[in-house]
Amino acid sequence: MSKKKICLVTNWYPTKDNPYQGLFFREQAIALSEYYDFVVLHYKYSWDKRKEIADLRLDKKEYNITEYTANICYSSRNRRLYRLKKSNIDYEESVFNKCCKQLSEVENIDLFYSICGQNDGAEIAKYVAYFRKPYVVSEHGPFPWVNSLINDKTRKAIENADLFMAISNDKVRQILMQNVKLPKIWYVGNMVDESKFVYKLSNNEIKTFVTVGANVFYKNYGLLIDTFNKLKEITDIPFKVIILGYQANKGYSQDSKQLEEALYNSQFAQNIEMIPNVPHDEMVDVFARADAFVMTSIQEGQPVSAIEAGCCGLPIFSTRCGGVEDYVDDNIGRIVGLLDSDKLAQYLKDYLEGNITFNPELIRDAVVSKFGKEQFVRNMVDGFESILQVRLKQ
Repeated sequence: MSKKKICLVTNWYPTKDNPYQGLFFREQAIALSEYYDFVVLHYKYSWDKRKEIADLRLDKKEYNITEYTANICYSSRNRRLYRLKKSNIDYEESVFNKCCKQLSEVENIDLFYSICGQNDGAEIAKYVAYFRKPYVVSEHGPFPWVNSLINDKTRKAIENADLFMAISNDKVRQILMQNVKLPKIWYVGNMVDESKFVYKLSNNEIKTFVTVGANVFYKNYGLLIDTFNKLKEITDIPFKVIILGYQANKGYSQDSKQLEEALYNSQFAQNIEMIPNVPHDEMVDVFARADAFVMTSIQEGQPVSAIEAGCCGLPIFSTRCGGVEDYVDDNIGRIVGLLDSDKLAQYLKDYLEGNITFNPELIRDAVVSKFGKEQFVRNMVDGFESILQVRLKQ
């Protein structure tokens, strides 16, 4: 029996020029290879006075994933001519449907999937209208994006989905606060591959903290610097800090030189190791050189870096930024208010001085039980099949 085929509609996916962009979506698709084949459908739209293009291009095939790009260029001249036909569908839809027809000729899609409803929800709804297939939406970004509003097409696309796959309870809250009525909610979390992210006993003479994140405002590196400046003031115990991945995502990470300058001018500058980016497979080696993970974000979905650090046995010290509240308790780490650098510095001091301690193996077991590959795959498959089986019975 052939595997079912899921079409992931997104431009948030690794590319040759930006291999870190949406990397975990690719890894999740590969993890599901026993159950599904994936079609990753990228899209490009443009307008021209005369030229009209409706072209589906095969980009590449690897593992259980086939990538296409739908390249659509509308013609203003052809739109005027099309209006004279008085068709039941508008011009833009007619050109779009040409690409859909090409896709239907090469792929037998069973279900459509949007990993970022506000980016691709309205887009996926157009494909669903043509193919008459079920669709599932999720959300991994801040909802709504900064300085933006949710338009009616996006709202309807999310509300009309067959299922909403939630990566965290806080993400559900964000969406509901925009007065979006979610369909059936299915908690899936995010995935960590426990076979790659393993616990290795640290032999550090000086305790080392690690933080991971692109240099964008809601990662709040300012709070991180403030926290470690205060830690330097309230303890004489030496420590080190690894700053990892602040240049990892092109077009997303910004002003890295300003961040580097701020770190060089900090009170703990002599204690810092800066790693602009590192291949994902090598992150476990960085975690193996650390003793604890620190995150000072304003907003997260279900931060993969924290899960991966926890899987390596590192205690998690974090702001109440979303996602971490689903699993971080006093056995796994500490959570503070979004801007509470005083409390965070005090917790780090207590950790340095041995006033609070953690069992790395317990941390790892707790993270794996909730977000490990086997559990994540089970969550996703159960979610997809709850929709596919219903449709098959119909």
